Amino acid sequence: MVEIAHLLDELTCAACGTSNALWLYPVWGVVECRECGEKASILLDPLDGFDSIDGPDSISPLDGFDVCGGGR
Repeated sequence: MVEIAHLLDELTCAACGTSNALWLYPVWGVVECRECGEKASILLDPLDGFDSIDGPDSISPLDGFDVCGGGR
């Protein structure tokens, strides 16, 4: 079976501090550090698509929320 992974350039592992060692496995929804082996689960939004990643200016922490609060 072919393993699909993407190197996450210029990112640093929070556990060991190594740069350019984080790999994204989109099929599994996991980011792994190849240096220390630390893993983190990620959430993918299929409505935004998987084939392209927009720049940081287009990312908002509230993108996934339609309504915040109540009926005020």
